[in-house]
Amino acid sequence: MTKCAILFEIVHFKIYHMKDTSKLFALFKEYAYGHNYAIAFEELLDHFLLPFKYYESKEEQQQTLAQFVANKREDSLVAVLSEIGELSEGFEDPIGTMYEKLISKGQHGQFFSPEHVAGLIAACAIGEHTKPGQTVCDPACGSGRMLLAAAKINRHLLLYGADIDLLCCKMAVANMLLNSLSGEIAHMDSLSNTFYRGYRLGTVILKDGYHYPYYVEFTDPEESVLWKRPLQTLHKTAFDTPFNPTRLETHGMDSGQVI
Repeated sequence: MTKCAILFEIVHFKIYHMKDTSKLFALFKEYAYGHNYAIAFEELLDHFLLPFKYYESKEEQQQTLAQFVANKREDSLVAVLSEIGELSEGFEDPIGTMYEKLISKGQHGQFFSPEHVAGLIAACAIGEHTKPGQTVCDPACGSGRMLLAAAKINRHLLLYGADIDLLCCKMAVANMLLNSLSGEIAHMDSLSNTFYRGYRLGTVILKDGYHYPYYVEFTDPEESVLWKRPLQTLHKTAFDTPFNPTRLETHGMDSGQVI
């Protein structure tokens, strides 16, 4: 597919295939009834992430999943997550849209790049000539729209994103899981290189051949691809002391003459 064809698909999708999020918003409001929307939204993300986390033991997995089942609003929760899954088809970002409209409302500048703009930037930046395993990085990823736009061109890229807002990182992780994408999302300050935690994402092939997405959460920056390692101290060489310069021979030239 040529770059022009990619741009045409982006514009065509924007005009003719905008998905209706009104049902999602209504389901979320029902889920969050009587609660602060921001708190309910983060709780929603935390419950969504539970089944996809890699656990060291079967017992730990069962204990954690029991938290999901024990949620008093389980039916409403499942309804919201199901609708998110439907709207996420085609690498869309209903989670980020819901956050913009109902939670952020522009506070702290948290309106994410429109999806058609993200698609245009991805098309211009990486084009159509990509190979599986190539890397794409967004150091201020928000809900992960730039990474989704890159995956729309080639879903087998390794996608790396970082954001200083933990809630944004959780949204990006959720979007990566919804689309079975591989890479890493880091909760960090990309400018100061301050690392807080990371989420390494991949898929495991089940017995029936399906690729099941999962993530590993870690706090050691050494495990992160995005964290910049400090420069190593240079080893001393044999020239560890200054050498004494020798006087230039003028061979009969005046001492004040410039060579």
